[in-house]
Amino acid sequence: MGCLLLVISCKGEADTNFKSDFANIKKHAVIGSKYEANSIQEWQISNNRMECLVSKENRNIRLLTRQLSEQKGDLEMRVRLGFFNDKISTLNKNWAGFSIGLKEQFNDHRDNVIFAKSLNIGVCTNGALFIGAPSPNHKNEKVIEKLSKGVDLVLTVIPIGNTYTLYVSIYDIETRILLSKISKKEVTSDQLIGDLVLVSNFENLKDDKDNNTKSVWFKNWGISGSKIITRSKKSVNNN
Repeated sequence: MGCLLLVISCKGEADTNFKSDFANIKKHAVIGSKYEANSIQEWQISNNRMECLVSKENRNIRLLTRQLSEQKGDLEMRVRLGFFNDKISTLNKNWAGFSIGLKEQFNDHRDNVIFAKSLNIGVCTNGALFIGAPSPNHKNEKVIEKLSKGVDLVLTVIPIGNTYTLYVSIYDIETRILLSKISKKEVTSDQLIGDLVLVSNFENLKDDKDNNTKSVWFKNWGISGSKIITRSKKSVNNN
């Protein structure tokens, strides 16, 4: 589809804030020019939300207009998400959420989505929150019963001295009640430089029927904070 030139000015933090909006996009449309997927055919816009049409490992949507800067600052990122596929894996590897600090390789943004390492943050199908990597934690029944209808996942990043503290919370979308929260101290600054990504991750499913099941949906992706910068005069190849 050629190249799209994104020209965005930076006039302070208000201009770097971001909020997704799919209300005026027709049903079953592709994800649009602000985003890139490692496989565009596996996503669609429907019911004012992004839907992942498969249950596979590391299916992701990268935001093309904002990223985490090298400068010291704070961050709040939130998204509403829900699970179509609620299969709980033995090693707790089925999850949805964020990947942050994704860094480019070979100066090619397509490699960026597929190969670069980043910090994963999310909620697993057994209701457990994690920062870094999922582990076979005990089930959180309170969270599990809300996952099909949707929950609000919130990440807050606060600089403390030369490192950062990360707070992850999950809320009931109807009552706004806090369902679960975790935190991680002394996260180094180099882990918080780079791209912002939404992830659907389902591993070790048995067959093609499982793999071709819808996995998760996302909506109301919001990003703010002094650590966010816009991408300015950057050519993006939309395949």
